[in-house]
Amino acid sequence: MKIGVRGKKVIAKVCLELIKINFIMDYFLKWGEKEILKTLVEKNDRNRPIGSQEEKYFVVRNLMKTFEKKLKSNSLAPAVRDFVFNKLIGDVILNWADRYPDAAARRKREDPLPLYVVISPTQKCNLVCTGCYAASSSKTPETLEWDILDKIMQQKRELWGSYFTVISGGEPLMYESNGKTIFDLYEKYDNEFFLMYTNGILIDKSVAKRMAELGNVAPAISVEGFESDTDARRGKGVYKKIVTAIDNLKEAGVLYGISFTATRKNVDRILHDDFIDEFYGEKGAAFGWMFQYMPIGRGPDFELMITPEQRRNLWFKERHIIRDKGIFFIDFWNGGPISDGCICAGRKGGYLYFDWSGNVMPCVFIPYSVGHIQKDFFDKGKNLNDILETPFFTKLRNWQGGYSYKKSSAEACNEIVPCPIRDHHDEFHKIAEENNAIPVGKTTEKSFKDKEFIKDLTEIGVKAREVTEAIWRREYQKI
Repeated sequence: MKIGVRGKKVIAKVCLELIKINFIMDYFLKWGEKEILKTLVEKNDRNRPIGSQEEKYFVVRNLMKTFEKKLKSNSLAPAVRDFVFNKLIGDVILNWADRYPDAAARRKREDPLPLYVVISPTQKCNLVCTGCYAASSSKTPETLEWDILDKIMQQKRELWGSYFTVISGGEPLMYESNGKTIFDLYEKYDNEFFLMYTNGILIDKSVAKRMAELGNVAPAISVEGFESDTDARRGKGVYKKIVTAIDNLKEAGVLYGISFTATRKNVDRILHDDFIDEFYGEKGAAFGWMFQYMPIGRGPDFELMITPEQRRNLWFKERHIIRDKGIFFIDFWNGGPISDGCICAGRKGGYLYFDWSGNVMPCVFIPYSVGHIQKDFFDKGKNLNDILETPFFTKLRNWQGGYSYKKSSAEACNEIVPCPIRDHHDEFHKIAEENNAIPVGKTTEKSFKDKEFIKDLTEIGVKAREVTEAIWRREYQKI
């Protein structure tokens, strides 16, 4: 007897209610952990480097255990628990293939199928941080119109079956268009999971309460380490305001995490055990994202980039956090083995980026556009799928596949350095130049033509590959 979507939904809800009982939850999580290990490591159907599969297992396991801990300590608001169990797992994950058969077929064929999108709905920000990739401040009012934002959300759901959206900035909590705020987006798409990068300054008790009532948004608070490092980059007094915001989120029962930007100045301190233990222990952060400073945006400065040697040392710290401390933590560059390399340009399981002006780009850190979402796509009767077929996006995905994503374990290249624009800049520049990519912003326009910039960034990438190659071969390919 075939069980329809409605029947599966009922069965899922019954099972999920039972899982909330502690001893059943323990059994379910242990079973889930074994199944994940079996699927990722033992079966490894795509013959990926075995060390990469092990790393994926640890990351997923850590997320499960973090959520288990928060459930058992009753530290999550009811709406947060209900969203995860009933909407995210029950309505979305268990019934996804039935609801979106076209997307499911594309997934099997390995066609381009973004898992999520990143949207920066406004460039406006209440801080002026050194080296900000978005060059944001209170004087940068560029904002994506609500109708465009809404249409992106609708199409990504209809075309890709995507239920995950990352909101960045500027400061998302300052977004306002046609009388709508970012909370109107979260409320309208109430079965969508939103990860929101924020400086945290505007999260008072009332904002934290609203997030807890919605249940579907997890803020990632930006920090640079303890007080001296955070205030040095983000402004005097910011660290104390961040701590207050975190207290408000914790009190309200919101699932939250932290994000870091590693620079040459703070990289030796940013992942110190004392800092990690305080934020993931006492302060209750559930996850962490690491960004390595990129010379884009406001005042690009190669002296702020971590050196190749620092990057290598950072890998060992990150391995310690993931495997020894059991924390869900991903570095968007060093963590390439977890995602099978670069995931930009709408690769299967990857993403693409829309900024506050409507520019369509392959990645937050690749400020090169294929056009304006409204003028060049929607107004011409095109949709999000047409973005994936643009030459620039297609060539980037071809590069990803040729570098590592579609290669077997023995053939895959070093995924600790997976980024085309950062780690293979000469190859990226050629792709951008040959496929009419549009540099976005004066900084990018200048660097695109600057031979010295191209040479320096290319050399940094070469050195980073050299110092991490032995780790890739030993720890991931197991050679």
